[in-house]
Amino acid sequence: MADECGVLSISEQLRLAKDMGYTDEDIMNAVSMNCDKDGSYRPFSSTNAMIDMLTRVQKACSSPKHQKKTCIFADNEYGPGRSSQSRNPCSTVRRTTSFHNSSPLRPFDHFDDLSASSLHELRVRPSAPFQLQRLLDAFDKERKNFSEESKRSVQMLEDRCRLFADNQVLWHNRLFDKECEIKALKAQIHDHSSLSEHLKLTKAKLDAELLENKSKTDQIRVLTEQAEVVKKQHDSEIREKEKMISDLLIKLNSVEETNKSLKEINEILQKEIEELKQILVKKQSDIEKCNNYLDEIRKAEQLVEQIRLERDEVMSLLNKIPTCVICLDKRPQMLYMPCSHFICCETCGSRFEHCPTCRQKICGKITSTASSVSSCLTSSKRDRANPFRS
Repeated sequence: MADECGVLSISEQLRLAKDMGYTDEDIMNAVSMNCDKDGSYRPFSSTNAMIDMLTRVQKACSSPKHQKKTCIFADNEYGPGRSSQSRNPCSTVRRTTSFHNSSPLRPFDHFDDLSASSLHELRVRPSAPFQLQRLLDAFDKERKNFSEESKRSVQMLEDRCRLFADNQVLWHNRLFDKECEIKALKAQIHDHSSLSEHLKLTKAKLDAELLENKSKTDQIRVLTEQAEVVKKQHDSEIREKEKMISDLLIKLNSVEETNKSLKEINEILQKEIEELKQILVKKQSDIEKCNNYLDEIRKAEQLVEQIRLERDEVMSLLNKIPTCVICLDKRPQMLYMPCSHFICCETCGSRFEHCPTCRQKICGKITSTASSVSSCLTSSKRDRANPFRS
């Protein structure tokens, strides 16, 4: 009980000891042994301490060697006629030593060596009226302590009431703030619902745009495939044009070589014409002398006429070969890509970034020699000149 309820008052401790079966004498002896230095009664520190003190007093009173002295002490206190047997512990008292579960059980041999000072305290204890006065003082002291404790409790309760009132105002303010927050949250929920509707509409629009983008993506994919097909066709056309350009360059080189050979033939023919003219002059002087060579002269004239025609034809072929549109001197040697214009020589064509004819940006240049063109002309006319040489 002391561990559960704390320290009891002296009146409660006396009532508890009485309920536990101890005699009034043992209780008063134990209370007298627990008094302060000034003689005032004080409550035991705990229930276990009270039980220990009562057990010590009971053991001291029941000892055989001190029984006679205890009886004399009892006669002096209560007067004759009171037997000491009434103070002997009964069987119920022995049972009370273990009445409290938390009290430590000590063997009775521990109390056999009770000091003489404890017995002396029992002998010289004050009279009963003085003990009653001391008990009244102790009760008055407990009453004052209880009154002070009650005042402190009332003051504490008043403080708690004021604190509760302050807390109530604070909680009322907090409740008002929470109601405002709830209203704001309801407004936010309303805004959230409207925003959700707006998001649904936006999602529907996005889905429609996604479908449209998907269709556009499919169109782009189809157009990309078509562009790839067109690119392949364009690449094949470019390869064909490059092949044609290479063939034309080969033909040009052959024409240049032919032209060169024709120039040589022309020079040879010019020399032959000069020689024939000289011969003709000589023959004309001899015509008059030799009329019988008239047929040969006619043949020679026919031959000269044929040579002249061939020379004119060669000259016309040479004139058909174009010259550079910039310098008008050299033969074209530069082929522009992708417009495929073959109009400038290598010296003039390297200066331009746009074609002089179509003004298209030049992406590539192919250089060729004009000797191939003259060679082609020479080879084509050489067969025609062979009958004349024979």
